[in-house]
Amino acid sequence: MLISLLIANYNNSRFLKNVISIVYAQSFTDWEIIIVDDGSTDGFEEIIAPYKDDKKIKVFRNGENMGCAYTKRRCTDEAAGDIMAFFDPDDILAPDALQIMHDAHLEKPSCSIIHSTHYICDDEMNIIRIAEYPKALPADTPLLLLGDGSVHHFATFKTSCYDRTTRLSPIKAYDKAVDMELYYLLEEEGDIFFIDKPLYYYRIHSGSISNWGNEGKAKLAHYQIIEEACLRRIRKLKKNPTEDSGRLIKRYRTRYHKISILHNFRRRNWPRFVGSLVIFPFVGGMENMISYFKKLPTEGFSLLQKSFVKDPSILK
Repeated sequence: MLISLLIANYNNSRFLKNVISIVYAQSFTDWEIIIVDDGSTDGFEEIIAPYKDDKKIKVFRNGENMGCAYTKRRCTDEAAGDIMAFFDPDDILAPDALQIMHDAHLEKPSCSIIHSTHYICDDEMNIIRIAEYPKALPADTPLLLLGDGSVHHFATFKTSCYDRTTRLSPIKAYDKAVDMELYYLLEEEGDIFFIDKPLYYYRIHSGSISNWGNEGKAKLAHYQIIEEACLRRIRKLKKNPTEDSGRLIKRYRTRYHKISILHNFRRRNWPRFVGSLVIFPFVGGMENMISYFKKLPTEGFSLLQKSFVKDPSILK
């Protein structure tokens, strides 16, 4: 099974030589690297030139800067692997990461996504800690109903499952949450399995697209993706009903209006904010609302600030 490592590059060209050497050092050798450069201005052509005759490395360039969502979509379009995985150019893989993922996909054919935990590192790749948020999903709880970081790096996915989805949206509005869109799409096509071992080194630095001041924009993109995923799943359940469709539809409606409250508050879309706030208790959110309002007398403004400004969770 060929594994396609997908690198969406924008002004991170200084890391590419190291990334390529790390992939060549993998114990698993049936791989290809797909690099799509999104109009970098940091000497990309010069840095990548030594690899122009390497058949395992395929390089593409966007005609202009198109954004992360467009570039990641193009990565998947150009790949030929049976398994795909996005690999940020400023990060590192554990030496046995590809072998472990390859074997896991063979053992678990029903899984669309197989993911691991990772090391969180500083700008110099010194390990700070093992990430605590990647984990196995609770029983009977889809990732879409959690919306947290349960699925994260290192996430690999079957091309056959991805091809059954609508594929990643190339619009700029999704740039800062494109990975979550991918996970929600793939969850609709198979199971998700977690490997409780750090196989990835994740660098936190000022160039990160969803960190260092970009968190607010990332949340807005994530809210929009959640809303659209909920509506998509409701349509599918209505079109192909099962014994469990009614219960799932109710859960997705609850999730939709819960996120809509947050999303429209941040966008200052007051008619839709009020509409979802009114509807929410009648589509499964009553218990959440009661619990939330019980906290207000003691937590007051700090609770409102946490819900509507800092924290993507609300009414828990």
